[in-house]
Amino acid sequence: MNPQLQRLIELQKTDSEITELEKAKAAIPHQIESGKTAFKEKQDGLKEAQDVLAELKKKRKDLEMEVATENDHIAKTKSKLPAVKTNKEYTAILHEVDAVKEKISVLEDKELELMETMEEKEKELPPLKALCKEEEEDFKAYKSKKEAEAERTEEELEVLRARRHAAAGAIEEKLLGQYNKVIKARDSLAVVTILDNVCQGCHQQVLPQQVIDVKVGETINHCEQCLRILYWEENPETAVPK
Repeated sequence: MNPQLQRLIELQKTDSEITELEKAKAAIPHQIESGKTAFKEKQDGLKEAQDVLAELKKKRKDLEMEVATENDHIAKTKSKLPAVKTNKEYTAILHEVDAVKEKISVLEDKELELMETMEEKEKELPPLKALCKEEEEDFKAYKSKKEAEAERTEEELEVLRARRHAAAGAIEEKLLGQYNKVIKARDSLAVVTILDNVCQGCHQQVLPQQVIDVKVGETINHCEQCLRILYWEENPETAVPK
C-alpha cells in the first residue's frame, strides 16, 4: 500500500477516536444538568409541601386571631348588660352574643379541619426530606463520577492529539491539505473503505476500474461523489468507518 495512504488511514482512525471522545466529553455537562434536574424536582416537591404547610399554619393563626376578636366582641357586648333597662335591650344583647358564639363555633370547626390537614401534611414531610437527601447524595456521586470521566477523557484526548500531530507531520503537505478540507466538509470523515463497490462515506457506487485501483493501493483515489479518499480493507472490523 502507498505509504502516504497508510498514514492517511491512521490519521483518520485517530481523528475518528478524537471526534468520538470530544462528543462524549461535550455530552457530560448535559448529563450532569439532567441529573441535577431530577434532583431539583425532588427539592421542588419538598418545598411545595413545606409551603403548603406554612400556608395552613398562617390560616390557622388567622382563625385564632379571628376567634380572639369575636371573644372580645362577646366580652364587650356582655359588659353592656348591667346598664340594660328593658327586657327588649337585654334580649337583643343575648341574641347578639349567641350570634357571635355561633360564628366562633364555625371558626373553631374550620380550625379543627385545618389542624387535621396540617397533621397529614406534617406526616408527609419526613419521607420527602429523606428522599430529597437521598437524591442529593446520588446526584453528588453522579456529578463526581461524570467530572472524573471528563478528566480522563481529556487526558485521552491529549494523547490522541499528540499522536495526530505526529501522524499529520509525516503526510505530504498537499495531501494533508486535501484531507483537512474534506474532513471539515464531510462530518469528520475523509478516508473511507469500499464495500461491495460502494463508497462507505456517501454510499454511492464506485466505478469498477477505480475499485481495482483502490484494491491495488498504489495511488491515492478519491470518491467522485463525495471526494473522500478511498482505500480497501480486507477486515471490516478495522475499517473506517466501521
